[in-house]
Amino acid sequence: MYLGCDWENVPLHLPSTFVAWKALADNPYVRVALLGRYGLTWPWESLHTEALAWFDHWLKGRDTGITDGDPIRYVLPGSDGWHSAEQWPPVGTHRELALRGDGSLDSDEGEPGSREFMVLGAGLGRAKPSEVDPPNMLTWTSAPITQEVDMVGEIELRLVASSTAADTAWIATLQDVAPDGEITQVTMGWLRASLREVDGAASVPGAPVLPCRNAVAVPIGEDLEYRIPLVPNARRFAPGHRIQLVLTSDDQNPDTPAIMNFRHASVGTSSLNTIRASSRLLLPVPA
Repeated sequence: MYLGCDWENVPLHLPSTFVAWKALADNPYVRVALLGRYGLTWPWESLHTEALAWFDHWLKGRDTGITDGDPIRYVLPGSDGWHSAEQWPPVGTHRELALRGDGSLDSDEGEPGSREFMVLGAGLGRAKPSEVDPPNMLTWTSAPITQEVDMVGEIELRLVASSTAADTAWIATLQDVAPDGEITQVTMGWLRASLREVDGAASVPGAPVLPCRNAVAVPIGEDLEYRIPLVPNARRFAPGHRIQLVLTSDDQNPDTPAIMNFRHASVGTSSLNTIRASSRLLLPVPA
């Protein structure tokens, strides 16, 4: 099987690429190509060479070289050319960034603290998000990067948070902010708070497994740790750029980020959500 997708298909095709790869782990004849922006607009064009070589190999018995080399080939957005890996995710470590109380992303927590945002319930007469105080979403931003940072693999947000409602949602967006302020949406992750149960035996750092079968009410006002997987992705953050995380519980507001304009149905309950500075963003850094 030859799998292909592009990094931008975060809310649609991309997650299933990695689900299929994991399910086919015992098959030595699986290859993956992960393309750059708009790479999969017409897959029979963007992967035309690979498709012909694949079918010529398996259907005509020709030695096309399509099964040679590393099984994972990928474009690293922000850099030039192709990269490859022997496995997915590539060998590496996770760099932890704290969601500090002052709104910055940093390697340490700094002073213990927290930040709050408001979720508006459904119904008539609800205020405009821009009129809400506290705001309807929060942003954490790193200092400008001094040396390029490559991120490739599985991403996790370990969110320590409380809510004043029995259920809410967590919608996280990872962004690349250029020196001129231009924002590139990199990837996203989502979790219904009541479906927070984690299969610890099947989970690894960066990739929590969430069965999403048993809904359990959120204890009102109690801090819980939520393990939120973001859709695996790749990015080279260039010097001078900033890494940014946006968190909300309702992305129906057009001001909130939405990759490919995919948005989620509102949970429907109003709540005040508090995020602790002990929360961590785990970014995969290849070796």
